[in-house]
Amino acid sequence: MNSRRVRSTAAWCAALAWPLVPAIAQTYPAKPIRMIVSFAPGGATDTFARVVAQQAGEAMGQQIIVDNRPGAGTTIAADLVAKAQPDGYTLLFTDIATHTITPAIYPKLPYDALKDFAPVALIASSPMMVVAHPSTNVRTVPQLIAAARQHGPITYGSSGTGTVTHLSLESLKTRTGIELVHVPFKGGATSVVSVMTGEIALAIATIPAVLPHVQSRRLVAVAVTSAKRATQLPDVPAIAETVKGFDTAVNNGVLAPARTPQNIVGRLNAELNRAVDTAKAKEVFAMNAAEAVKVTPAALAEMMARDTRSWAEVVKASGVKVQ
Repeated sequence: MNSRRVRSTAAWCAALAWPLVPAIAQTYPAKPIRMIVSFAPGGATDTFARVVAQQAGEAMGQQIIVDNRPGAGTTIAADLVAKAQPDGYTLLFTDIATHTITPAIYPKLPYDALKDFAPVALIASSPMMVVAHPSTNVRTVPQLIAAARQHGPITYGSSGTGTVTHLSLESLKTRTGIELVHVPFKGGATSVVSVMTGEIALAIATIPAVLPHVQSRRLVAVAVTSAKRATQLPDVPAIAETVKGFDTAVNNGVLAPARTPQNIVGRLNAELNRAVDTAKAKEVFAMNAAEAVKVTPAALAEMMARDTRSWAEVVKASGVKVQ
């Protein structure tokens, strides 16, 4: 009799608990959300984070607070989110390319870049641009390849060892067999200045960082790194037009701690997808030569797994190491 009573009570409690799962989605968010950005204020990633935080926060009826935690190749911010409560109130806004590079660059990460995160949404994608000093006479990717083969190694600058800018040209190097010598800087802007002063021959940086200098003819736009030409720069060819399959870009996205309830992830995905479609977000993206991207959490998870494997191959082939 007692055994039947216990089973009956357990079933009754389970029945009562069932409606609580959708109820969580209905009441979320009940307080402000913290969005940790893995880059410093003022850059494109921070700018994108702030515009979607404002747009999505207004739609959800709660403030999304941007908290910049740059450093250590985005791993400081990622570690904070990996260890946060999986309740939807702590999110990571980061460059997905850099996030998927870190496992190959930092073998002792305090978190697993895939298993410790729940993919939420992709926000914006922007290609990088390879620029050259006018004196190099390099105007196209075929000319770059020919110059490297005929005259030896060509120097290029990036925003730092192990960054997506660095590894994008390392990928070009391994795909074509040409010799390029990497010169790391503490930011894309400083590498661009070094090209203009003639200290190095090439640089790879975000389009906003180089476009004013291309327009003033102090630099030559060689190519963009995306699979196709940038909408804002239709006259600048893509590397993929010469090197088939080449495609690297800065892909900003949002991740949550692993085990965040799927209904909360789904709500965030829907709201962020709506946010990137707003006129304000599109205006900000266009000013930074970026395009809005909308994908499902599952599609983002597949992309991250694929990119983690491909970047690991680039790192292995190039022998890149971070001290």
